[in-house]
Amino acid sequence: MTTSTLKTFHPGDIIDFKTCGSWQGGNYLLDKPSAFALEMALATRRPLLVKGEPGMGKSYLARAAAAKLERKFVAEVININTEGQDLLWRYDPVARLNDAQSGGKGSGLNPAHYLNPGVLWWAFGWNSAAKQYNDCRHKVYLPQVSDDGSLDKGIVLLIDEIDKAEPSLPNSLLEVLGNGGFEVPMLGETVGSEPQQQPPLVIITTNDERELPPAFLRRCLVLSLKVEENRFEDWLIERADVHVSNAQCSQAIKRYAAQELKKDRDEAEKHGMVKAGLAEYLDLLTALHEMTDVGLQNEARTAYQQSLLDDIRDFVLRKAI
Repeated sequence: MTTSTLKTFHPGDIIDFKTCGSWQGGNYLLDKPSAFALEMALATRRPLLVKGEPGMGKSYLARAAAAKLERKFVAEVININTEGQDLLWRYDPVARLNDAQSGGKGSGLNPAHYLNPGVLWWAFGWNSAAKQYNDCRHKVYLPQVSDDGSLDKGIVLLIDEIDKAEPSLPNSLLEVLGNGGFEVPMLGETVGSEPQQQPPLVIITTNDERELPPAFLRRCLVLSLKVEENRFEDWLIERADVHVSNAQCSQAIKRYAAQELKKDRDEAEKHGMVKAGLAEYLDLLTALHEMTDVGLQNEARTAYQQSLLDDIRDFVLRKAI
C-alpha cells in the first residue's frame, strides 16, 4: 500500500509559534487529519472549517499553520454583534456628517474617506487595504497581525467562532469565499485582484453551537477535531508532552490528571453539560508546575503534585457540576 506524502504539513510535526497580540505563543502537535486537511485547503484554495468542542485547539491550528508556512497571521474573533459587512468594510456616515457640520466640504467629504477596510479586505488585498486605511479620515479598525511571517509568502486568516454570529453572517461570506474576492462599489474596485499577493489560507472555527447554512458549508472543506473517548487520556498526554516536560510534571502526574479530567467529562456528559478539554488539562499541569517548589525533584515532586492536584482540580475540572 502506498503511503501518502505531503508537501508542507506532516503528521507528528511540532510547530512553534510566537505571541501575536492576545494570542499567546507556544507549540502545536499536528495530527494526521489536520495535516491532510491543511494541505488540501492549500491545494484547493478553499476555506477550512474546523469543528469541535471548546478547548480542542481549533484556533491555534491556524496560528500553527501560519508559523509553518512562514506567513502573516491575521485573526478576527466573531461575537453576536459581528455583521458580515464588518468583515468586508465599515462605512462611517456619522463621522462624515459631523465633519460636514464642522465646516468640512469638497473632496474632504468624499464618502471613500470614511470607508474602513475589514479583515477580509486585508486578507485578500493587503496593499489595497493599506492604501484605503491610510486614506481614511477616521480610522476605526486595524486587524491583529503577527510580527513574524512574511507578506510575500501570504496570509493565514482565522475567523474564530463563526457560530456565535447570526446565520446572515456566514451567508454574507459566500461571494468572497467562493470567488476569492469581492467588489467595493463605492470605489469601483475589486478586492482580490492583486496578482502579486498569494491567496490567503482561510481557517474558520465553530463550536457547533449553531447550525451553519448549507450554502456556506458547501464552500468549505470541513475538519472535525474529535477524539475517541476510549483513547482520550492518551491523546491528552501526547499533547502534554509537547508543552510540559517530565521534569516539570512526571508521566504519572500527567496520567493522573488525565484520568481526573476524563471522570469529569463522563459526569458532565451525563448531565448534558459542557465538558472540560485540552485547555483545562494544560492549565492544570501548568498550575502544578508553577505551584511546586523547584527544589522538589523526582518521586518527592510527584508525591507533592499528586496531593496538590487533589486540592486544586475542582477549580479547573468541576465547572459543569
